[in-house]
Amino acid sequence: MKDYSEQQTLAYVCMNAIGNSLVLENMLSDVITTFVHHTGALGGKYLTSAPTRKKIVTVEKDFDTPVTLCTATEEYSIVAVASLGYILDIPIGNEHFLFAFENSDGTDGYGQMFAGFKTKLTNAIDACRSTERLHELNTALENQVVEAKNKHEITEKMMITQSRMAIMGEMIGMIAHQWRQPITVIGMITNNTILTLEFDEINKQHLLDDLNVIDKQIHYLSTTIDDFRNFFRPNKLPQSVSMREMSNDLLTMLGKNYKNFGINLTFTGDVDAAFVTYKNELMQVFLNILTNSKDAFEERLISEPFIQFNSVYNEENIVFSIRDNAGGISEEIIDKVFDPYFSTKVEKNGTGLGLYMSAIIIEKHLNGSIQVCNDAEGSVFTLTIPTNYTKDITYVF
Repeated sequence: MKDYSEQQTLAYVCMNAIGNSLVLENMLSDVITTFVHHTGALGGKYLTSAPTRKKIVTVEKDFDTPVTLCTATEEYSIVAVASLGYILDIPIGNEHFLFAFENSDGTDGYGQMFAGFKTKLTNAIDACRSTERLHELNTALENQVVEAKNKHEITEKMMITQSRMAIMGEMIGMIAHQWRQPITVIGMITNNTILTLEFDEINKQHLLDDLNVIDKQIHYLSTTIDDFRNFFRPNKLPQSVSMREMSNDLLTMLGKNYKNFGINLTFTGDVDAAFVTYKNELMQVFLNILTNSKDAFEERLISEPFIQFNSVYNEENIVFSIRDNAGGISEEIIDKVFDPYFSTKVEKNGTGLGLYMSAIIIEKHLNGSIQVCNDAEGSVFTLTIPTNYTKDITYVF
């Protein structure tokens, strides 16, 4: 064993090596390396508890582990090993520090000194393992968050698709309604022409006039399909639009249907102001709100129903206000209308997704906000979106 000053130096450097790192392998390596270099040991290592006796760290020369190791209650033991020398075994709980020496000179003193570090070593090892467990928990939590986020995104995409399919159903009904009159006209002209041919009373000019009427009706049918098809076409890039352009599209799709129900649909405010957004997504929101108003008119038998769009434009935002005179939304449920699967249309097989998906589209996809309240005559939806929104989004419709 070294003299007293050297023992103090050894104890000091070994103590300083303990706990310098929160990575277990690094901390153990620092401690064993310091001890080996200052004691002249052939090598050192750290073993985990039985039965695995896994070797975590080895410094300098490796050596066989003795068959019998000292118990946790012993401070240390020195084992003579043929062809090697001696092995100093210091237990830390059920784990072990092992050091190989060529001879036994000073090993007893080294054992006593190293055993004096047990408390600090135990705390340092526990701290490293706690940090490792915390890291593993954080990693697992991050993975769970990512997994949950992915599941949420998948669910959200499915719900958006479901909501859009519901609107498609409404649109198909409107197409059928708008086609009914032209098809009836074509049918009547065709039947009259057949009868005229049967009685051999054909008039060339009259036939040409009828064919021109049929051609106009067919052109109208084709135009209707194109107008509706534009709504269903994926629009992956933002575009510059105005409320006047969108109001024309809405009137094309809804105008005749709403006229038949006596619904007065008007557009006021800054209708010519251009803004950049995802048009079809915004159209889906408008259609959801308009459909809800129409259903309320029918359910409550509102006389002289109206829906009024008003748009207010500034450099940062454009605000749309959509109000009707359908009697408003009950105060008991008005806070729930944007919840998923919440619907008051049980008898009409409502999905409860229309307004929920409207909120998702406005808030998450268009970076805006949506609110609803009641006034004296009905409900008022207020939508606020940026006037120039060009952030890329993943189109899911």
